[in-house]
Amino acid sequence: MTILFDKKIMLSEDAPAFFEKYIHYIHTINPQDLFEGKKNKQILKNKFIFKIHQLANLDSANLSIKTTNKNLEIYADFPRQSAVKIGTYPINRYLKRIIAQGAYPTVRIMGGRFKKVVPTDFDKDIIVDGVEPYGIILELHQPEVANEKIRKIDTLYHYVFKSEYSLVSVSKILMCCFAIFGLALGLGFMFLGFFMTGLMVIVAFFGVNSYTLILSENYKPKRIE
Repeated sequence: MTILFDKKIMLSEDAPAFFEKYIHYIHTINPQDLFEGKKNKQILKNKFIFKIHQLANLDSANLSIKTTNKNLEIYADFPRQSAVKIGTYPINRYLKRIIAQGAYPTVRIMGGRFKKVVPTDFDKDIIVDGVEPYGIILELHQPEVANEKIRKIDTLYHYVFKSEYSLVSVSKILMCCFAIFGLALGLGFMFLGFFMTGLMVIVAFFGVNSYTLILSENYKPKRIE
């Protein structure tokens, strides 16, 4: 995904309280999302972790963007919690343009409760818990072009094949064509003296497609009028 905007934004007064409610919510649905799912022993064993925060993002929340004459406002909510404005950023022409083009937001969390690896005088590491002021980084992402292409292909597919019955019917016609083509090509090879080649072509094209057609007769798709 392409990141069009990546900036630290001003935290709203209601954001810290919202984050605490969100953490409680994550505890109930997926505690592994907190502290990256690591216990104290796992943190100590991983020599590359010196400090890890409880909350890294708002991936399980719904984010939305609102614009005013002066600011870009970010709202977040989750089940049984109304939307709360968590941050603002001064609006400009660039932001207006990418938002109009469908850019969507994600949020990275800074601060909050954390666990820190601290060495002791006895050459042994311990975990120290602490708290820092919250901060947020807003990312605006370019909408995936592939999704639009897939949507167009899906629309074309449903336009061509109105129902399952029409799809199966077209498939049967194509198999008949391959079977006839294989039979004609195989007989042609035999006529030219290549008996085994012709036989293999007939088996591969005519035999396989004919057998598939026979099996398909046992499948009766529901016809939609």
